[in-house]
Amino acid sequence: MKLLSKKAEKKNGNKTTEVLSFMFQKEQLEKELHQEHEAIKNEISIPLAKDLGAMNKPEADCDVDVYTKVIRASYAKMIAKAKKEIGPEIESYHIVSEREIAKEKKEALNKELEKKEKELRIKERQLEECDNSLIKKDRRYKYIRIFLLFICLVDVAISSVALMAMGYNMLTSYIVGIGIGGAIFFVSEQIQNIASKGKNSFQKRLILGSTFLFAFLLFYVLGMFRATQFSSGVLSNSEGVKPIYFACLNLFFFAASVITVFQKKLSPVEQKIIDKWKIVKGEVEILTRAVNRLKQEKETIRLVQSQSELARQKIQLYAQDLQELIQRLFEESQHTFYSTNAIHRSDGKTPLFFKQPIQQLPSFYKGFNL
Repeated sequence: MKLLSKKAEKKNGNKTTEVLSFMFQKEQLEKELHQEHEAIKNEISIPLAKDLGAMNKPEADCDVDVYTKVIRASYAKMIAKAKKEIGPEIESYHIVSEREIAKEKKEALNKELEKKEKELRIKERQLEECDNSLIKKDRRYKYIRIFLLFICLVDVAISSVALMAMGYNMLTSYIVGIGIGGAIFFVSEQIQNIASKGKNSFQKRLILGSTFLFAFLLFYVLGMFRATQFSSGVLSNSEGVKPIYFACLNLFFFAASVITVFQKKLSPVEQKIIDKWKIVKGEVEILTRAVNRLKQEKETIRLVQSQSELARQKIQLYAQDLQELIQRLFEESQHTFYSTNAIHRSDGKTPLFFKQPIQQLPSFYKGFNL
């Protein structure tokens, strides 16, 4: 048995659909049918025609064929054999159940797809409602953070020098300096959130002022040690080197960071909007993938069903071809019987039914319910 397939591409707009075509053939069955035909012709049709011809039968006025029923019965057996061979091939595709199953699957997929597409439309509208300027502001701030990080690195260097002046070794000084710089970076990044804890404007200003005061005191203490270093170093005879100078320098860097954050970073309210936008965007991506997956599943079901039905149709067409083949073989045996009988008759007459059309064998392929 051969079930050959050929693949072809069918373009529909920007999409390319793979079309699978089938060619069904049972070579062994055809070979056996031809062998049986030769056996029937040589062992039944010709001997029967000779025997009847020797007796000048069938009678010349016989208009009903009652002599070749054995030949017809032999080909009827061939029909039964073909049906037995081809029937299971068609039935194996379970077309009725497949159609019902495919229909149920597509209905379930359509419901799920409709639900997901509705959810997707709602989420996409939520994305469209988001202020695009906030999205751009959030993206720009990612680059501004590099500037803030640079300011904190400068402060780390200044603080480390002060710590070494306090008597700490270089490694410890830099570790503590990085800790102080990191704290400044964190505070400047979170200053909006810290200030927003206040219930009113006065409390917010109080929190902001307290933060700057604490930072100034820290910078002043570090400035004292830096001033001591300058006083005991090469600039020991210089005057006017006071801790306040160093504290103001550190405070300037801190203030620059805080002002940058207030100007360029999203406010807590804006950040909540962006966070919600990011969540919705993630949901849109998930829903988009789900919709595409459901559409692909629908297309797969359609293709599988289409290919199965195409295969069934090809098998049925092949069954029809076998029916016609057996009919031709049957007619060939009948004509062989007629010619052989005529040769062996002594009366030289031709029975009336020899001139009539040969009867059709019972069809077997029409019984297949596709």
